[in-house]
Amino acid sequence: MNYKTFIAKETLKYQKQFHTNTLLSKVLEFNHIDQLLLNDFISNRLVYHDFDLFEDADIALDRIHEAIDSNENICIYGDYDCDGVMATTILVEAFHQLGVQVGYHIPNRFTDGYGLNKARVEQMANKGYTLIITVDNGITCYDAINYANTLGIDVIVTDHHSLRDELPDACAIIHTKISPEYPFKEICGGFVAYKLASKLLENHDKYLYTLASISTLSDMMPLIDENRSIVSKGLQFMNEQKYLSLELLLNHKGEYTTQIVNFNIIPKINSIGRLPEKCNPNLLVKYFLPDTDETFKAQLAVKMNQVNELRKKMTNDTYNYIINDYADSFLYYGDESIHEGIVGLVAGKYTARYEMPAFVMHLDKSKHVYKGSARSINGFSIQDIYLKNKNLFLQFGGHDLAGGFTIDESNYDLLKNNISDMLSQVSISNVVDTILLDERDLSVQNIESLSVLEPFGMGNKEPLFELRNIKIEGYTLLSEGKHIKFRCCMHTISFDALMFNQNNFAESFDINHLYTMIGHLQINNYRNLKNINLSTSPISTNCI
Repeated sequence: MNYKTFIAKETLKYQKQFHTNTLLSKVLEFNHIDQLLLNDFISNRLVYHDFDLFEDADIALDRIHEAIDSNENICIYGDYDCDGVMATTILVEAFHQLGVQVGYHIPNRFTDGYGLNKARVEQMANKGYTLIITVDNGITCYDAINYANTLGIDVIVTDHHSLRDELPDACAIIHTKISPEYPFKEICGGFVAYKLASKLLENHDKYLYTLASISTLSDMMPLIDENRSIVSKGLQFMNEQKYLSLELLLNHKGEYTTQIVNFNIIPKINSIGRLPEKCNPNLLVKYFLPDTDETFKAQLAVKMNQVNELRKKMTNDTYNYIINDYADSFLYYGDESIHEGIVGLVAGKYTARYEMPAFVMHLDKSKHVYKGSARSINGFSIQDIYLKNKNLFLQFGGHDLAGGFTIDESNYDLLKNNISDMLSQVSISNVVDTILLDERDLSVQNIESLSVLEPFGMGNKEPLFELRNIKIEGYTLLSEGKHIKFRCCMHTISFDALMFNQNNFAESFDINHLYTMIGHLQINNYRNLKNINLSTSPISTNCI
């Protein structure tokens, strides 16, 4: 990793203008935050754009009310990831509150694939459904929706995924990017579903709003505009209400934060979709419905934890097996033994570690195809690979840094060669900005002041700080030796530096050497004693 150091030059000006301390002033200068934007952060003003701004809002509402009044059978068709599960739960619960029982389906990643399909449409027709509402999918399900039309089933699409040149022939489409009046385009499937739910209910529901906030984090939406509001308010509700469905997944009594939700809750939900043979993903909707029996919730929470631990082990085992003898400049690997549900996780692990593209695939020998997932970094677009090798792909989708694809077995080597040729023609340099700090910036009060900029996430990244001339006075190994906690000092300021998965460094550091450290600053509150913590990447002097 290469770091580009930002040296604040107008700290005093920002201090005078905003009445802020040196640390917050440097972050404001780095992010070019003006008085108006800072006021928005400080006021925590709730931003929420109304459902009526969607292009087909009236059509969708009229058709749903018609179905309710006529006692039609309605089915909510979701997706197998966290966003899809939350979106499905939100609409199912909204109908329950209206006194309407609806069917729902979370597809199996391997047997159903992504999105509404003709086989499920036929199944729903045989069960008497006359209205399907898709959530977090549908915008590219042309064949399935056309088939539904021939069977006399209306389809309302609620989705947020990328549009293609043609829209499906649906009864109504609820999507920000076909809605000129909708002012903010980047919301997730769960938030779209919540907007429909709140309009049907004619009020806001704290629990459903909270589920939509988890959706927003899980799909890594930019935390600006109404996304920032929903995550901020959702975290507040989580901490106030202590919802059982979330408490059972939290595993401790700590505070809900974006980091806790991202690492302790969302992966457990996603693990079921990745390994559906271990647990039916449809059970997740029942789990998150508020009136579900507590015994069932407790049992399924245990199962989610178990499947998530298995998912982590499978990912690590597969990753270690692949890279053991791997020598190429980028990862390109496919094998029948690799579980299709973890190909993206393995690819992401490689890209995060080596800062190079990764393409990991499961070989389906019965169909003679590779089903894979790709991860990349800035400077090398997966979309470019798709577009320049269209003839080699049976299916593909995603964006510049991540995507999924299917290729014929016969094209495996050819695609690898083409990717290698494309890589040889570009210069990849992953540069990350850091904010240089000095001794006067490091205080508990200063670090706590950064909370006015939370929640951090996509589009509002947590600031990364650079500290120089750090002396290491000792260390403690954590988690059976996996992680290290260093005791450090910067001139007269003492702090702890936590380094994760780098226990080998404990044997090589020099107590007489002064180091440069890069990481995120937090406050650790233990028994009412507050200490400064730096969560650091491997200790580095590679700054530019």
